[in-house]
Amino acid sequence: MPAGYNFLQSLVRTYKQVKNPIGTMEESMEKFDGTYTVDLGTRRLIATQDPGFIDYVLRTNHKNYHKSPIQTEELGRFLGKGLLTVNGDYWLKQRRLIQPGFHLDKIHALYAIIKKTVDDFLASLPTGRIDVYPYMHKLAFEIVINSLFNIKVPQETRDQLSDFINEVQAFVIKDLRQPYKSWWFKLSGEVEKNLQRSGNARVIIRDIINTRKQSGQKFNDLLDMLLDARYEDTGEPMHEDQVIDEILIVLIAGHETTANALSWTLYLLANHKTEMTKLKAATQGLTVNEATTNDALAAVIKESMRLYPPAWISDRMALTDDAYNGFTYPKGIVIILFYYGLHRDARYWPEPDSFIPERFAKENDDKRKPKAFYPFGGGPRLCIGNNFAMAEMAIFLQTMIHSFEIDPTEIHPKPNPLVTLRPDRVMLEIKKA
Repeated sequence: MPAGYNFLQSLVRTYKQVKNPIGTMEESMEKFDGTYTVDLGTRRLIATQDPGFIDYVLRTNHKNYHKSPIQTEELGRFLGKGLLTVNGDYWLKQRRLIQPGFHLDKIHALYAIIKKTVDDFLASLPTGRIDVYPYMHKLAFEIVINSLFNIKVPQETRDQLSDFINEVQAFVIKDLRQPYKSWWFKLSGEVEKNLQRSGNARVIIRDIINTRKQSGQKFNDLLDMLLDARYEDTGEPMHEDQVIDEILIVLIAGHETTANALSWTLYLLANHKTEMTKLKAATQGLTVNEATTNDALAAVIKESMRLYPPAWISDRMALTDDAYNGFTYPKGIVIILFYYGLHRDARYWPEPDSFIPERFAKENDDKRKPKAFYPFGGGPRLCIGNNFAMAEMAIFLQTMIHSFEIDPTEIHPKPNPLVTLRPDRVMLEIKKA
């Protein structure tokens, strides 16, 4: 086992971690050179920002690692058995079924939906001194809803689904950070309340699916893709409950991360006027398709996700005893992958805390350290929607920077490390261009 904390030290450190997750991990990473052990008695963890170790877990020996019950069971009881919450053969079967629908050639059909959603949204964006995060959250949700269901979904229905996502995520984080209160959450009815919210969301989605099936029409959206998908071995479609599971995963994974990334990107550009000027010059007059493949837009978005990775941390559990770089560890241990720390590690990123989009320019490909950048995870479980996410962010950013002037304020956002890395608020000055 790597060096780290004994049982009493781990208890003290866990209390600190609840108060300041990122700062506490950064302090420990520096102390133990990027990898350390936490001993909580019945649960032992290894935390790492070593790119070689992360690559070993996610890619080289990925078959020996599953997502831990912390992720799969906690989220799964509310979201069902979708790609984010399952492991093993069932995960592989679902991944192979759904993956083709997210290939670049398939998501091209969604660009017009995304662009219309962005244009409609920006037409009513208020100007002046505003916190842009709630607006990015609303926009990202509108994009994912419209891409899933290319029909008119009533505002009341949209609000119900949005509330479900926000409330369930908040509860899951509270439960994970305060495991000693799990008994109280059950006794007080909070668990049951969130299970009812989940049930209500499933009823809403089931009604949309049934309406779609009865219509006999095609809408070229993600719901069509999920309904049309067929298993290779049987030629059968997914059961309706499976479709609902996957839709819930798309809803919760497909908008929170995008909202965070867009908010951080606007904040960084507002506070780096030279980069904003360069980006405007490089993106003048682009078509929608050109925006999705523009190197300057991609570089800015990637550098933003390096500094503020929406998925700032993840975990894997070892299925058998294993070893890496001279130390061994037992079956059942959970490996915490600290992407935020790796993305700001000076050994791999010169001036690690500076916003320098040129790092991701094509001409600098050979200068970047390999396997030190995980904005969408890595290995076989790389986020299935990564191409979709990059496209929607590029389409929005291209439209936003040419429609509005974006200036900084004296207020700087603080990262709020929940399931994703959310800013507490992003106060900017917005005015029409």
